[in-house]
Amino acid sequence: MRTICFNSRTTSSVSRMGQTAPARTVSDMAMDRTLEIAELIITKWDQDTSAFAKVTSLFHENRAEAKEFIRCLNELQKAMHSVVSENSNSQKLIRAQCLMEIGMKRLQKEFYQILSMNRAHLDPESVSTRSSLSTRSSTSDNEDNEDDEIRLAGDSITEAEDVSTVAMTDLRLIAECMISSGYGKECVKIYKIIRKSIVDEGIYRLGVEKVTSSQIHKMDWEVLEIRIKSWLNAVNVAMKTLFNGERILCDHVFASSDSIRESCFTEITREGASILFGFTEMFAKSSKKSPVKVFRSLDMYTAIASHWQEIESIFSDDSTSTVRSQALT
Repeated sequence: MRTICFNSRTTSSVSRMGQTAPARTVSDMAMDRTLEIAELIITKWDQDTSAFAKVTSLFHENRAEAKEFIRCLNELQKAMHSVVSENSNSQKLIRAQCLMEIGMKRLQKEFYQILSMNRAHLDPESVSTRSSLSTRSSTSDNEDNEDDEIRLAGDSITEAEDVSTVAMTDLRLIAECMISSGYGKECVKIYKIIRKSIVDEGIYRLGVEKVTSSQIHKMDWEVLEIRIKSWLNAVNVAMKTLFNGERILCDHVFASSDSIRESCFTEITREGASILFGFTEMFAKSSKKSPVKVFRSLDMYTAIASHWQEIESIFSDDSTSTVRSQALT
């Protein structure tokens, strides 16, 4: 009987020919395209490797490119979600994550720069005049609509107001991108530090300082009366401008997240509001009042009553319930 033998080399070749490369999934192909596009624009603005990127503001230099930068990050995030659901060990995820970290670091810097460089244009008075931009309890508009709004408003608003509108729009774009990508904590930290300093400074400039009931008790009446007159003016400005403007800005920037919006506003304004409304509380506890002091107390409570609707609206969340309670004390 003849034995049929196969050459081992031939067998190996046949075996290899029978094997086919694993099919590339739609997610893989989409990731390749996304990585190719994203890498070009994101690495261009890597402040650790580019001297140009280190000293240049992306949003100030080219807003169109800034919007493309954010669009690339959003697309990259979507592609990563698609790939991880099919192959969580894909090497492309590592590459994509590196690009995301570079991009988020860039956005952190841009967010800080916009808030810092536009302090004058984002002061509560300027923002409160742009109340039409308030987006409290509303969904996010698309970028094109916001640009249309800026263009249409151009003839009817001042240059300063136009700058504040652009800054608010850019802050919102950055915040939404960072939050949706899981970097909301970094964004919020920057916002709270800068905006709280502005509110605290505003309260100080209004002439309101934290006092105790014993300090009020020891004050000469002439000094105390000056303090009361200053407070009456302060509560009007604070409710019409300071807290109102901060509410509008916070609602606009963090329109995509109710919890972040309320958390930010509470931490930014709680101390200033406590100092403002704490004055009436300490005055009430200071001592037995003479008729003139009773009339002054009525003046202060009348001022609060006249602004109560604003107080309830601005400090409406459960996290600011202590402010409402203190105002009523």
